[in-house]
Amino acid sequence: MRRRRRMSHAAVLTLAAALVVSPLPSLAQSQPPAPNSDSTLLAPSLENAPANPPPFRMPGEAPPPSNNRSLPAGTFTGAQSRIGATPVYGSPSGFGAGDTGFDSSNTPHGKKKKRTQAAVPGGPTKPQPDTTFAPVPNFAPPAPSQPPVLKKPPTAEIAPKKAAMRPGASLPPPPDELPISNPPPEVHPLSAANRPGGVISVPPPENFDYTATPPPTLPQPNTFLPGTLPQRLLPIAETDPYAALGIRAGSFLLLPSIDLNGGYNSNPERASGGGPGSPYLIAAPELKVQSDWARHSLTADITGSYTEFTENLVPSLNLPFLNSKIDGRIDVTRDTQVSLEQRLIIASDNPGSPNLQAQLARLPPNQDVGETLGIAQQFNRLSLSLKGTFDRATYDPSELTNGQSTTNADRNFDQYAGIFRVGYELDPGLKPFLEVQEDQRIHDEQFDRNGLQRDSVGTTAKLGSAIDLFGSLTGEMALGYVERTYQDPTLPQVSGVIADGALLWKPTGLTTAKLTASSQVYETVLAGASGELSRDLNVEVDHAFRSWLIGALKVGYGTDDYVGLPLSDNRYFVSIGMTYIFTRELQIRAELRQDWQTATESGFSYTATTFLLGLRLQR
Repeated sequence: MRRRRRMSHAAVLTLAAALVVSPLPSLAQSQPPAPNSDSTLLAPSLENAPANPPPFRMPGEAPPPSNNRSLPAGTFTGAQSRIGATPVYGSPSGFGAGDTGFDSSNTPHGKKKKRTQAAVPGGPTKPQPDTTFAPVPNFAPPAPSQPPVLKKPPTAEIAPKKAAMRPGASLPPPPDELPISNPPPEVHPLSAANRPGGVISVPPPENFDYTATPPPTLPQPNTFLPGTLPQRLLPIAETDPYAALGIRAGSFLLLPSIDLNGGYNSNPERASGGGPGSPYLIAAPELKVQSDWARHSLTADITGSYTEFTENLVPSLNLPFLNSKIDGRIDVTRDTQVSLEQRLIIASDNPGSPNLQAQLARLPPNQDVGETLGIAQQFNRLSLSLKGTFDRATYDPSELTNGQSTTNADRNFDQYAGIFRVGYELDPGLKPFLEVQEDQRIHDEQFDRNGLQRDSVGTTAKLGSAIDLFGSLTGEMALGYVERTYQDPTLPQVSGVIADGALLWKPTGLTTAKLTASSQVYETVLAGASGELSRDLNVEVDHAFRSWLIGALKVGYGTDDYVGLPLSDNRYFVSIGMTYIFTRELQIRAELRQDWQTATESGFSYTATTFLLGLRLQR
């Protein structure tokens, strides 16, 4: 037994010695241990730098990923995604290395090769790992064969539609080729387009007056001699290619013009049974001024004329005419406005009027100087306005054929008036209103030439509406009732139904029609007559045969009722005209007009035919 134990100990010692003294070449031929393997117990491989040893791991815990691991280009590793796909991280070897930096791929400087090579057609492709990132397609849009065509921008508009109801609230169309970064012009705020001056382009001419009562001495438009006032054309289109450009003077726009007319009148004296005809000349200058301010407004419309007859008429009809009006507006707040107006009118009684004396050498002119001060307040859709007016009417002495003159001081008077209006906007295109006016006329002399007291008090009530419908019908029209009571008990009261306003209708792009109505109570010097109640209704239609050739047709009817006397007149007129437009600055106009007047008393009926040819220069 002891012998066996000694032999076993000897065998163990002999085996250990053989392992120790075994030659080195035999070790070199053995399989080297796998890197980072725990099987080499005598020389384990560290996962981190020696200065940063790996943390302690529990048995069965997976080792953390190594940071010094060099991965082939295009391959990634990562943990299992929460949605089942494998996210990829990291970069290929040598990624980000410069010419002087460390390159872990050991590629010589200056001889780096492309790390990504195109796949060989028909060769095996390397399967791509599942990732959470969708591949980005390499899409290159085809080059356009021609540059894109920009769409023509829409035509400039003013919103709301009711803003176009005021004169001057229009915008020019954009040019044919407009950059996409240049939008069409607009007026901001939109309320600015509702007043004169709040426009971008040159404003169009004023086409109609509103329902305000005219000054007490302003004659009716259809009783003027043809050419006494420049006959303005109606707007045919939104943009007139021949509209005046005006002259800029600081923050104001000036629109000057002059009409030089010559014609022939078959009965200029308006004599019953006809009279001697006569050629005549008319010079009619005009100036329109409009401010270009962000707030407030100042406008002026000054129209004048002088008529010269070549024949020696009795009475002489060589007379001046002037209608000047200056309007101002102060914007106190967005909803509160203060309005101001200054006016001056120089006119005369029409030839054949019963208010004229016999044996006159010339018609006596009269003057009207007036002012208006008002305030307007807007409460959402409800609007209130209150105005106070003052007019001073004076008449020059009458020059007789015998060289003497008679006074007309008994016709001079002052008029004070208050006007209150309330309106409500039912719709942007329909705004009804109620207007009430109270006025008083006080004459310089208590008794006139017939011993009558002409001082009076008048009341006027109107019910109407501002209209902007269908994009083609705009304006204001009102019906009402007037009543005037005189201080002299022998003078009857003047009363009756009246109509005031104007409507502009554009049925087509080439045709425009205008309806105007006007009513007024004028003073008279006839014994037994308290006043003259005049009503006028006119219709005008303009049609553009070409943009440079415009025809006009006008028809008018008026009545003059001398309350207290059986005298009343019925007036009619028809005129046709043609306008040839050469340029923006030059126009030629021709007009043929026929007038009739029938009266209940003899001596006041007449007929007259007038032809007028004129040249208009504007800037």
